[in-house]
Amino acid sequence: MNFASHNKKAMGGYGSIQPLLNSNKDLLRKKSLFKNKDKKVKSEEGELEFIKLSDEELKLLKKEMAKKSWKEKVLGVFTVVFVIAFVGFTASYLIQQNRVYEEYIASKNHQHKLNEFNINIKKGDEFYYQGHYKNALFFYTKSSTLFPENSLVKTKMNNCYRLRCENENIDCNKLVR
Repeated sequence: MNFASHNKKAMGGYGSIQPLLNSNKDLLRKKSLFKNKDKKVKSEEGELEFIKLSDEELKLLKKEMAKKSWKEKVLGVFTVVFVIAFVGFTASYLIQQNRVYEEYIASKNHQHKLNEFNINIKKGDEFYYQGHYKNALFFYTKSSTLFPENSLVKTKMNNCYRLRCENENIDCNKLVR
């Protein structure tokens, strides 16, 4: 089995692209039409007439076409560079804005946690000074979940446990370290 017959089988006959290839061949004009300048060539608008140019005129026309082609290439390169730069700067700006927004959200979250921490400490202090150590421990524990390494909360909890141990003989083994 050769490659061509294998491809025909793999693509289901000639394949789905074969009719397109055949129709494109029909659309292309043969170069031999332009070799015989006396032969009339027809287009959709009618018959085409060939203009006879001198060698100098042909050279000028070629130069103009080359110049136009060069300008189009340069314009294309500048367009691509501009688009890439625009996309790069836009992406950089959006990434920076995202970082700023994330920092803002983190700051707001931290501020919220800090406010909640302070409220719980104040409530715990109120209960502590009234001698309600169990209630004070409840609010101190809530504060310690927000900032577990805070030494102020640990000290206040230890004081509550110590006073509960001395006054009520409860929680003597729960001193916070």
